Amino acid sequence: MEKTNAMQLSVCLVRQAIEGNPWVSHRWALVGLSLGAVPPPANADQVVVSGLSLLLHGDEAEGYLMNVAADEPSLFFMLRPADDADPDGPPTVVEVSANFYEASRWMDSGESVERLPLPAGWAGAIEAFARSNYSPPQKKRGKRYARTGDHRDRPGH
Repeated sequence: MEKTNAMQLSVCLVRQAIEGNPWVSHRWALVGLSLGAVPPPANADQVVVSGLSLLLHGDEAEGYLMNVAADEPSLFFMLRPADDADPDGPPTVVEVSANFYEASRWMDSGESVERLPLPAGWAGAIEAFARSNYSPPQKKRGKRYARTGDHRDRPGH
């Protein structure tokens, strides 16, 4: 499995109030992405998660190409709810991916997935990596069946 250097990033989560819902008072939403210095949170309703890495794998090239060909290429983030010690706290960012198919698998398995647009210049770099590692699927050969019988009429056949 071929890998590139990890791309380091940070994300900002904001606590948003939900009006008119008797069961849920708020939700945490991804609102920003940073590629360099980590900006400090502006207030208590914001959290910056830093130290995230986007790692590209050569065998996932098709999923990257599908993503960069979309109307809005994105980064996908797998989020898990806050732990029981602080149930109102922000979710944990578990994984980051630029693979369209991987994000779909996460959602199919019941994970919470959010997306942010790819930073400027990343789509081209990801596309170049994917094209250099892409190999089209091999055409499968159809099943072959053995010839049956000796072409003589037999009772019951």
